[in-house]
Amino acid sequence: MIASSSTRASSRSWRTDFTGAAPAWVQARIYVLSAFIVTTAIIDRLEPPPAFSPVNDGLFAWDGTWYRSIADNGYQDAADPALRFFPLWPLLARFGSWLSAGSTDVAMIVLANGAALVAAVLFHRLVRQETGDIVLARRAATLFSLVPPAFVLVLAYSEPLYLALAISTIMMARRHRWLPTAGLAFAAGLTRPVGGLLLLPVAVSAWRDRGHQPWTRIAAVTAAPLGSIAYLAWAEIAIGDWTAPIDRQKDLRGGFREPISRLVVATGRAIDGDAGEFFHLCAAVLLIALTVVVVRRLSTDLAVYTVPTVLILISAQNLNSMERYALAAFPLVIAAAIVSRHRFVDKWVSTASAVGLASLCMLALNGVYVP
Repeated sequence: MIASSSTRASSRSWRTDFTGAAPAWVQARIYVLSAFIVTTAIIDRLEPPPAFSPVNDGLFAWDGTWYRSIADNGYQDAADPALRFFPLWPLLARFGSWLSAGSTDVAMIVLANGAALVAAVLFHRLVRQETGDIVLARRAATLFSLVPPAFVLVLAYSEPLYLALAISTIMMARRHRWLPTAGLAFAAGLTRPVGGLLLLPVAVSAWRDRGHQPWTRIAAVTAAPLGSIAYLAWAEIAIGDWTAPIDRQKDLRGGFREPISRLVVATGRAIDGDAGEFFHLCAAVLLIALTVVVVRRLSTDLAVYTVPTVLILISAQNLNSMERYALAAFPLVIAAAIVSRHRFVDKWVSTASAVGLASLCMLALNGVYVP
């Protein structure tokens, strides 16, 4: 009887998380579809047509084409730019194609959007556990799916998978279930380069559980960076250059520089009329402000994950895609939900986010903005 009651309570709890996250997930897909329709209509009327129209690639626009190519053809050699994309997502897509009549396209779209829903539901639960505030959790879950760069969660990108893995890693670590934590963290490290930073929040939870099962805690703490190292080890074995994935990433984003001086450079370029740098500068200032809220208002494990993630983002020579990469720092969304708690702000923040999502998506589909 007790077990049955506990099962029913757990089921109701997950239903709460699903109903809190699903509406915004659905809305995001409607807005992205609308952006595709509007962008296609505009481009079809342009004479001459633009030389580069990402909208023609559909839900595989920009990086989606790379992931599809990797899923179908793998990596080629050390000079292959595709090496900057970590392997778990295309491997999962290749496996999924076996279940979708050999169609990689269908597998990637279904898996990406399914993972985005899972991530949103998990995020709703994380916020409930973190704050104990169901209203705040619903607002945060809404922002999770509707913040402007979240349009990529509808595309064939690796972000949905990474977010589902990262959130579940932190939640599992908080429950001190170390072997599942290790598996999830290792998978996250194989999905995106930033996955290795999950070592930090897992270490915080492991420290709180010190004295119990030390080897499983060590496995959990080291799993995320080991996932990334496994990819580099494969590169050494397969193509004879373990640094190739790192080098291909540097080719795109340049080296790293001290973040304050990078923002000073962005400010100078913005003053000189560089619209792209001005946009990234505004985004960086917002990210820093929300990071302060994370540090002051949220748990230590979320703070130690967010701070280095944001520092890495604003330290790159090339700030293109910074806003999309910031999705990995999901505690920032909780901070945004907290600061938008004011009655006046709460009335328009979701609408503003939705408008921003559709607008940024259209810019990306027109080739103006690099997601």
